[in-house]
Amino acid sequence: MISFKKQYVTGTVGALLLSISLCAAVALTAVALLVPDTAQAVSAGSETAQEQAAASILQNIRRGTWITEGRSPHIIYIFFDPNCPYCHKLYEDLRPWVNHNQVQIRWLPVGVLMATSQRKAAAILQARNRLAALRQNEQGFSQAAGFGQIKEEPMPKPAIIKDLRANEALLQRAGQEAVPAMVFRVQGGTPIVIQGAPPRRILQRIIEQLQ
Repeated sequence: MISFKKQYVTGTVGALLLSISLCAAVALTAVALLVPDTAQAVSAGSETAQEQAAASILQNIRRGTWITEGRSPHIIYIFFDPNCPYCHKLYEDLRPWVNHNQVQIRWLPVGVLMATSQRKAAAILQARNRLAALRQNEQGFSQAAGFGQIKEEPMPKPAIIKDLRANEALLQRAGQEAVPAMVFRVQGGTPIVIQGAPPRRILQRIIEQLQ
């Protein structure tokens, strides 16, 4: 999980930030997943801040621009940056469920982590086949070779930049300032937002409980 609150991640500082352990993200995920297990016991007047953030995003999600992957009525929205290694890990870990159409992922790109992020995100959204472009970026992902492998769009269209900024604003409006961020509803309708790349056993629990 990487925060993009203040500035791009670049140089030596960026390398250090990108080597942060997933432990913090996993711990946050474990706490968040207590909510689905007790969703029926949560009264209408006792929503957690986490639920309120998730509800805010879902209520305004149509303002965002996403790339759909998988065919399933069970949906997870994921905000990602093309250069984010944790986003890439989440992409890879979700392959079994996506490939078997057990979940539909709606990927919302943002371009905020590095100087190359916005133009890579623009390249994905300007591609004739956005899903193929997303997969190209992730299948060649390498920290040693510049992270996401899609070629930067040299002249992003103003409309695409507007879409990317809308995605970022949608995430930040709810007080979320890190990627990846997963947003979904569990059975019973409880909204959930999880930042970071949870391990596969947690992803399994999430998918089993999706609305």
